[in-house]
Amino acid sequence: MKKGRKEKNKHRFYLLVYMLVLLVVFLMAWGIQVRMHKKQEMKNVNMVYQMMGELQKSVSYEQIAADMMKGNVDQDAIKEGFLVLEEYGYDEDYNSIFVDRTKKYAKKLAMLYLVLYLFFLLLFYSIYKIVKGNRERELRDLEKILEQFYDGKYDSITEDFREKTEDYIYMRLESLGHKIALNEQRIEREKEDTKALVSDLSHQLKTPVASIKMCFQLLEDNAFTSEEKKEFLSRLGEQITHLEGMVAALVNISRMEKGMIEIHKEMANIFDTLVQAVNQVYVKAEEKGIEIVVDSQEAEIQNLSLPHDVKWTKEAIVNVLENAIKYSPADSCIWIKMKKQIHFLRIEIKDEGIGIKKEEINRIFQRFFRGKHEVVKQAEGSGIGLYLTRKILEEQGGNIIVVIPIGKKETKGSTFAIMLPLK
Repeated sequence: MKKGRKEKNKHRFYLLVYMLVLLVVFLMAWGIQVRMHKKQEMKNVNMVYQMMGELQKSVSYEQIAADMMKGNVDQDAIKEGFLVLEEYGYDEDYNSIFVDRTKKYAKKLAMLYLVLYLFFLLLFYSIYKIVKGNRERELRDLEKILEQFYDGKYDSITEDFREKTEDYIYMRLESLGHKIALNEQRIEREKEDTKALVSDLSHQLKTPVASIKMCFQLLEDNAFTSEEKKEFLSRLGEQITHLEGMVAALVNISRMEKGMIEIHKEMANIFDTLVQAVNQVYVKAEEKGIEIVVDSQEAEIQNLSLPHDVKWTKEAIVNVLENAIKYSPADSCIWIKMKKQIHFLRIEIKDEGIGIKKEEINRIFQRFFRGKHEVVKQAEGSGIGLYLTRKILEEQGGNIIVVIPIGKKETKGSTFAIMLPLK
């Protein structure tokens, strides 16, 4: 309300300034023209005085006419003529017919400027009202569009409104509509994802929680021997460890999706990051007799630096390596090959494990997905590792895919290709 009153006062102030400026301009123009007219009239009077003076000096008519045509001024003749005309009632203040004519001219000119002043005021006011009316109509149209935005109609900008509105307002409104629509779609997807996450969590946590509960119940039963209780404690510890790993992975996923985990890329040696990841899983591989071979002896690869987050990139590689170790038989081998391409560094991790069915390739990077192979069902896991790996790499402009030979539905072993941008 205060803003509207302030806007009206500002418009009134501008109108008053315009009226005053226009009045001053017209008054100055009127004064200049009256002064010029008076000067011309005085010149005419002096010509009459000069003519009378020259007649008194017996100057011929031809000479008088020539002097007037040439504009020659004879001050003595002017004085002489003034004295002659003074005898007929013309005094020193030029109170003559010429002075009266100047006054009449000044009045007529004043009336003309007054009419022009009023005309320009009316013209300005009319233009102001038209512009104001157009602006008010645009604001009403804008208000309608915003109301429709509130109702969820984001494509309600008409072509007529576009023609009447400046381009930048139309473009901003259109952009705003698209942005709100996309945000609503994103919020809807997040709602669905949240529902799916709650459902997945309840499903994934059900098994270890049920196992822990059962173990506690069995331990409370005194009918079991100490050896049997020791076995139950061992299983209880395994389920707790499994639950801890799952919770930690879920926390990382939640932080990643909500932006709480920030990726800080820096120029670092990618070969060193890979070696750190291999060292982290080396003990697990050694326990199964699995050999990890890094097939990248090129000096260019070993000295290659590219922008990446060392901590989280190592975490992504570790997840892939742990899967390879988990689903590979004992005394097998895992090969790691690094290849520099035009825009990306490609890291291939190949194992001799159970492989991946072709119909499962597009699902293995989904949250909580686990394959239907018997080995997968028997092994401990939550289906979170590869999903987290994909999220980490995508946050850095990279990606991960499964490499399947053309024409084969499934193969012995799996090959994962990690791509990281070179710049």
